[in-house]
Amino acid sequence: MTEVEAEAVLWSRMRSGDRDAWGDLFERHSGRVYRFCVRFLGNPEEAEEALSETFLEVWRARRSFVVADDSALPILLAIARRVGQKRLRSLQRQQRTSRAALSTPAPGFDLAVQVVNDDEEHRQRDWLRGQVALLPVQFRDVFELAVYAELPYADVARVLGIPTGTVKSRMARTRRLLEDNARLGPVDSAQALQTR
Repeated sequence: MTEVEAEAVLWSRMRSGDRDAWGDLFERHSGRVYRFCVRFLGNPEEAEEALSETFLEVWRARRSFVVADDSALPILLAIARRVGQKRLRSLQRQQRTSRAALSTPAPGFDLAVQVVNDDEEHRQRDWLRGQVALLPVQFRDVFELAVYAELPYADVARVLGIPTGTVKSRMARTRRLLEDNARLGPVDSAQALQTR
């Protein structure tokens, strides 16, 4: 039995309710799914939650998907992406609420302490996630699968049903868009991406 056949058999067993097969799929793919979630969400704790939620969703919806002659990873990443998007929307709502609460500083509030505690790397990841979210869907899908999920271009092409050359050209275009927008201010880069 080949690796691909083993994956299809595992998925088939899981669809029938075999928790051991579900555990085997978790062992096989949790690392890749976790790394995707960390890059997508930018936060290890959120990524852990998203990973758990993804595999719980896989178990709940196990009869909805069939793996035939292929890896279960694309299905898992698609579910992880949906879970991540839901978590990002929730985090954005929480941030808006927090910003509203901070707009009127409490007595003793020290703005300098807040600025010092603000992590530059965190802001850069937020900027990148924001820029990726504004990309046209055909570029965003390629970027998320190639960069966040670390899939080779051939696998990205297979998942999206497009030629590998198209994946390469979309990634090159995406890199140029992101580099161009890194030179623009936040408002200008958002407008530039939305008009392309």
